[in-house]
Amino acid sequence: TPGTVVEPGLLPGPANNYLAALTLDADRAGLAYCDITTGEFAAAQFSAPDLLAALRNELSRLNPAEVLLPQRLAAAVPPLSGHRTVVPDARFDPARAESDLRAHFGVATLAGYGLAGKPLAAAAAAAILAYIRETQPAALSLLGGLRSYTLDEFMTLDAATRRNLELTETLRGGGVKGSLLGVLDTAVTPMGRRLLGQWINQPLLDKGRIEERLDGVGFFFEQGLLRAELRAALKPLADLERLTNRTAGRSATPRDLAVLRETLRVLPGILTLLGDSPLPLLGEGPGVRALDPCPDLLSLLAAA
Repeated sequence: TPGTVVEPGLLPGPANNYLAALTLDADRAGLAYCDITTGEFAAAQFSAPDLLAALRNELSRLNPAEVLLPQRLAAAVPPLSGHRTVVPDARFDPARAESDLRAHFGVATLAGYGLAGKPLAAAAAAAILAYIRETQPAALSLLGGLRSYTLDEFMTLDAATRRNLELTETLRGGGVKGSLLGVLDTAVTPMGRRLLGQWINQPLLDKGRIEERLDGVGFFFEQGLLRAELRAALKPLADLERLTNRTAGRSATPRDLAVLRETLRVLPGILTLLGDSPLPLLGEGPGVRALDPCPDLLSLLAAA
């Protein structure tokens, strides 16, 4: 289906290919989305004076390839971005959602995922798992974590504003070249391009996190030699996120494994380059130093 495709030739370049699910009750909405090619999985529950407008804004940001809707909302919800797929209401049952998610992640409680007291977010996430179990069962193992988020973490931009600001595509032609993303994107890896697109689509509101990013930009601006060496070292990297997920999902080809081998050969050099340098920009996630060069796997692939 549009949201569960994993073949490289059918994916939208380095951009994310999201599958989303949404549900509504009287005054709340639950939304979840995932990209099975990268393992990204997130969910949110929110209230707003105009729930449909809030959902439309969030879906405009995500631009999902496919949106799952419960049968009861098929007529009530107007057309939204992405291919619409109507599924049985039971897939969004909040009573079953928590147990389904706990079983999938092998945990006793969902508190660690930030879903406590968010039954609609859990229902949307469980609906995604049920749909993937039916359409791409091998991909279930790729969704090893779930991130909870809120709409007030980021600046809310409606579809018209995004379009007029030309954040990721131009008004004329709809291409990336000439958009803000096209101007800023000098990333040398597919993972970097995806991350930059996500950052542009979700402008931060927290001053501390904004300054953390600025510190990172400042560090690499001042360290010109390290920046040049790091870019040269990163350039040969293939799309590690998608490669590892295709391998875990048992859909990798011999060519994929050969590319993975060459990518693993590059990682130790990157880690050596970074050494003990302070890297403020990488404070938002596990960072480059968390990369495991996987020497055992490299030896296996090199001998194959």
